[in-house]
Amino acid sequence: MTTPICPVCNEQLEADSRICTSCKTDLGNIIDIKSDAIYHYNRAVSAFEHNRFHDMFFHARRSFTLLSSTESARLLACASVLVDKFNLGYVLWKKVKNL
Repeated sequence: MTTPICPVCNEQLEADSRICTSCKTDLGNIIDIKSDAIYHYNRAVSAFEHNRFHDMFFHARRSFTLLSSTESARLLACASVLVDKFNLGYVLWKKVKNL
């Protein structure tokens, strides 16, 4: 597991720290957003496992909106195809392939 880095001063953060000890930046909002993105990502995966594709699309879109990662883009692309939003799926898949 990688050690978290402060996005402001690039110093290593202590485990579970919401404030950087080096530059005193409050990282609480960033941590909360990332946590919400992971929550929605996991809900999208769970919805897929239960064949609830519209729920999958909702949570995948929310996850991608909160944290635009390769993984969340790939999940949203797949969810888009499953709910017949082929254009969005195609655009996202091309984006993922270029990363």
